[in-house]
Amino acid sequence: MKIQALTFSPTGTSARVIEGIMNGVGEETGRDVALLDLTLKESVERTYDADDVVLLSGPVYGGKLAPIAKQRLGGMKGAGTRCIVVAVYGNRAFENAVTDFASFVEERGFTVVGAGAFVGEHSYSTDETPIAAGRPDAADMEEARRFGRAIGEKIAAGTLAKIDAAGLKDIPAPAESLANFKAFVMDYQRQQAESPRVYLPVVDEELCNGCGSCVDVCPTGAIAADGIGLDAAKCIKCCACVKECPQGARTLYTPFAKVLSANFNARKAPVWIV
Repeated sequence: MKIQALTFSPTGTSARVIEGIMNGVGEETGRDVALLDLTLKESVERTYDADDVVLLSGPVYGGKLAPIAKQRLGGMKGAGTRCIVVAVYGNRAFENAVTDFASFVEERGFTVVGAGAFVGEHSYSTDETPIAAGRPDAADMEEARRFGRAIGEKIAAGTLAKIDAAGLKDIPAPAESLANFKAFVMDYQRQQAESPRVYLPVVDEELCNGCGSCVDVCPTGAIAADGIGLDAAKCIKCCACVKECPQGARTLYTPFAKVLSANFNARKAPVWIV
């Protein structure tokens, strides 16, 4: 039996969560769990046997598993292989991401035996508009290890069994926050219909020293070698370049940041089933 973890994690939050789960699995099984980080790789062909266990994590985009995460994981093939799916979201809601993730892997021959939804710092989070800033934090990581230990216990006992990912329920936000966000989205869509605008990371060339950190962390190769040019068609607005720039030369303005920060600042806890 092989136990492997795979992740797509531009800003590192999905990777940290899966590493915590891996640690818990290792504690209970005494096995090493290898991690394959696909953030900076193209899709790789991987075939798994029925006895294997695969742990997967990726970010939520618009209530579903990020499309690029699906691209990177698309080369996976299972034979009834047991699989745990973990969606990482920015504290608003994971919506249909877990069931979407489950359907994605089931189509590739995997059997979903566990699922989780964990909070990670939102891509749009800044000092001015914090959204789940610093998460996953110590409490999140301990919960990830606890989830991993529960998985490990069932691996050791031979009792990992298929679960219904739809049974994983989100913790609803306050009604007022949801109403505020819905009103914002409707107004935003109206404005975009009247005068479309694309929001992309921008560079302060006076601060940029050409170190290339942004080029190195961009998962899609959207940033030119000089660190200035940007291919808008490739940019997924993950903000890896913004968060990793040592000079603070890159920023992304989006009207979503303020409304998310104002309405979804109450801490949401991780949820999982196995």
